[in-house]
Amino acid sequence: MSNSNQLVQNWLLISFDQWRGDWLHQPWLQLPVINGLAREGWTLRRCYTSSPQCVPARASWLTGKTPGELGVTQNIEYQVPEDSPSFVRQLRDNHNYQTALVGKTHWTPHKEGIDLRDNLPLLQSLGFDKVREIAGPRALAVLDCELTDCWRKAGVLSKYRDDLEDRYRDGCVHTVRPTVLPDELYPDRWLTHVALEELKLLKADRPWLLWVSFPGPHEPFDVPEKWREIWGNGPIPDPIPRPSNLRKLLEVASLGSALSGKLERWPHGIPLEAQRKLRRDYADHLSFLDSQVGELLSALRKRSDFHRTAISCCSDHGELLGDWGLLLKGCFLEGAIRSLFLHRPPGGRQIFRRLSQITNRPYGLTQAMWAAADAVSDPQSGSFGHRMRSMSSEVLVEFGSEKLIIK
Repeated sequence: MSNSNQLVQNWLLISFDQWRGDWLHQPWLQLPVINGLAREGWTLRRCYTSSPQCVPARASWLTGKTPGELGVTQNIEYQVPEDSPSFVRQLRDNHNYQTALVGKTHWTPHKEGIDLRDNLPLLQSLGFDKVREIAGPRALAVLDCELTDCWRKAGVLSKYRDDLEDRYRDGCVHTVRPTVLPDELYPDRWLTHVALEELKLLKADRPWLLWVSFPGPHEPFDVPEKWREIWGNGPIPDPIPRPSNLRKLLEVASLGSALSGKLERWPHGIPLEAQRKLRRDYADHLSFLDSQVGELLSALRKRSDFHRTAISCCSDHGELLGDWGLLLKGCFLEGAIRSLFLHRPPGGRQIFRRLSQITNRPYGLTQAMWAAADAVSDPQSGSFGHRMRSMSSEVLVEFGSEKLIIK
């Protein structure tokens, strides 16, 4: 292990909303930046979320508790208690970290009339020195934050709200067309600039955590025109078709399950051509996000403390993207519960490169987040890979009243 890894490390933590874990190491996707990080670090090829919806998954990864322990197993109006466990607070209070977050948290209710800037005292109690919070693309139509102020000033807020209403008219969730927002005010693009501003403000004489939480690639499927048709190297495979023995599967499944509810919503599935369009948009969005991460890394490499900075990339859950003719998440199909997670230590992995994927066993997303926090703040006690290999090989996923144990 290099000398830089013997010291407390800075940590650039990059999270995405609804990036399914199996859409990374694919030959038909152009993701040179994130795939490069994966080659230089540890990749959890089978990383599973604690819940296939935003609120429980995100509350779990911050607190280290299961959704069941938190009492929130699906998207409801929920606020993380200020005295909850928090790996961010541990970094700040126990290891003298500077801590900043830009982007989406979803640790508080996202409803009409809310201003996310009112959450600052809560987020400070959870461990953050500096926060510039925004919501996901659908919630941005009803609440206020720094980004909606920018939209209002540019005269595009009402246009965005009207477009969003039209996209989801009559319960449709698969409309694919470019955003109505200017490129620099598209949430993920705007967030990159904010993250670069905050990166400059971090002092090099103290360890720091900068958490950049992109709201993409969450639907709506609206990647800007400039970044359309860039995904890359060949046709995108069609989604997994609905099984021919579906009736028998449903006889085995309990009535009223989350999966049976989704099948009732889309009894004949999303049309295949619509599935192909949304999968192309999703792939474009991933390539676009990869370029945004590239801008962050370019700025990071210019810092004097780059040599002691670890980088992690993760997502809260997946997206079905047409599997079984279904969309969104909120069930236990693989596309919904597979998350992205990779961790690159300072300088990259120097030894045991052949073990960089840490085998094909399942890992829990929450456990991975906390293992990375421990690895950066106390590298003398073991690397991220060492910590993950010593963990339980069982992963618990919860949604509503249902539980899945992956072994």
